[in-house]
Amino acid sequence: MSYLEQLSVELTRVGIRGRARARILTEAADHLTEGDEERFGDPRELAQLFADELATQATTRAAYVAFAALGLAGAGFAVGWVLVILEGTADITSAAFLPVGLVAAFALIACPQISFAAGLLALLRARRLRKLRVAPAAELALLARRTNTALAFGASSMLAFAVYAVDYHAAFSRSQVIAAAAGAVSLMVPLAAAAIAGRTAAVVQSAVPGEAGDMFDDFPLPLPRRPWLVCLALAGGLAVVLLAAAGLDEGLRNAVAEVVLVVVCFAALGRRLGLRS
Repeated sequence: MSYLEQLSVELTRVGIRGRARARILTEAADHLTEGDEERFGDPRELAQLFADELATQATTRAAYVAFAALGLAGAGFAVGWVLVILEGTADITSAAFLPVGLVAAFALIACPQISFAAGLLALLRARRLRKLRVAPAAELALLARRTNTALAFGASSMLAFAVYAVDYHAAFSRSQVIAAAAGAVSLMVPLAAAAIAGRTAAVVQSAVPGEAGDMFDDFPLPLPRRPWLVCLALAGGLAVVLLAAAGLDEGLRNAVAEVVLVVVCFAALGRRLGLRS
């Protein structure tokens, strides 16, 4: 087996395929005409070096693509919230099928917040890693988890919006229901495209050692490494805002619900998203 054939096999092993592999093999063939194979080194090690670089580039690029898709979906969600939900007269018990309506109503509140938090964390990590030629595999895996979580909850938000509009159709006009359902489904398309980009990036396997780190490594300003203190401070700040916005009665109820949501999500997703080590 020739050197180029060995290199091709090793590139495939680490997940480099298609045009990227063809480009590397072409450049390697050009260089081999000017030197011997020993100067290139072991094909396995060379293939891994390429994989380490490509994995870093592809994973950070996928995070930026996902954040752009989430921004588009978030803008559409905000417009829909103003034009459909705030203009409607839906009572929480007026759903055509109440269990589904309750789940959709809860998802409309929780999923966008989780998606935004995960997407922001992914953006912060991608911004830091873009300065590196190669990043530790553990850091790239954490970035991919944050990106995938943001996309999953973003898609859940769109689905919840469509289901809510249909299940509470009595409170809206026919055109509002159709527009809400169609718009929500349409906004899932860029999210799906971003998810595909992320899966494609995950095929390339980095082998760079190192720790994944946590959110404190990504913040632009140094903070005390007290994750639960940060969680409670964030929950308290949101509670104050909600209390001030809606008054003592409804505001207190919303504030308590928000604190519970933040704490539960922090406990459930904290390790997955690198909020705490």
